[in-house]
Amino acid sequence: NFLRKFFWKKISSKLEYVTCPTKALKKDLIKINIFSEKKLIYLPDAIISINHFLETSNQEIDKKILLENKKIILSVGRLTKQKNFEYLIDEFLKFSIECDDFILVILGEGELKNSLQKKIESHNLQNKVFLLGNKNNVYSYMKKSEIFVLSSLWEEVGFVIVEAALSNLFVISSNCPNGPSEFLNNGKYGILFENNIKNQLYLSLQKYLNLNKSQKREAKLFLKKNSINFTKFRHYKKLLEII
Repeated sequence: NFLRKFFWKKISSKLEYVTCPTKALKKDLIKINIFSEKKLIYLPDAIISINHFLETSNQEIDKKILLENKKIILSVGRLTKQKNFEYLIDEFLKFSIECDDFILVILGEGELKNSLQKKIESHNLQNKVFLLGNKNNVYSYMKKSEIFVLSSLWEEVGFVIVEAALSNLFVISSNCPNGPSEFLNNGKYGILFENNIKNQLYLSLQKYLNLNKSQKREAKLFLKKNSINFTKFRHYKKLLEII
């Protein structure tokens, strides 16, 4: 926005480097020409602690979602406008009418919790959509899930899709700015849908059902390898090179 650009211009001469968590953001900053291109450094965020992953990925999860013959579609984030969970629930409703094999689990807290719960109840989805609040063992839920969905209006990379990739989940994401498309290699590995457009997520879930095992395995393997670039150790090594 205007105010942010104004302050950036004021301080730009005093900055040695400006780090960018995505290559797309770096390109955007080059275009607006506030910082010298030489100062702009691509530096993936320090998202993953391997120790935390190993410590928490086998903990127990809420047993009420372990329904017989049901697979889990998982989404994680603050219950705010940015995460666009209202859209996610609407799209899942259409999908669940045709495919009864999945339930939707959303982890997180926020100001929209009551309105989201009312939406779930108004569509009689209480046995298919679960708002479970904040969890310290998110990796445990990821381990029990089959698909991870990011429905956000904007993200910079989107920490949860990196964590989902490490957990060997298939990722379906909106093509919101700036990071998900880059992380999924423009949808080559995973599925990208048009951000906040009616039926696009529903069609993406249908598309997932039509993928064969080899396609799913290839996508998950690529994303798992990509997630390693976002470990705290890799971040530390890259930061050492910069400073």
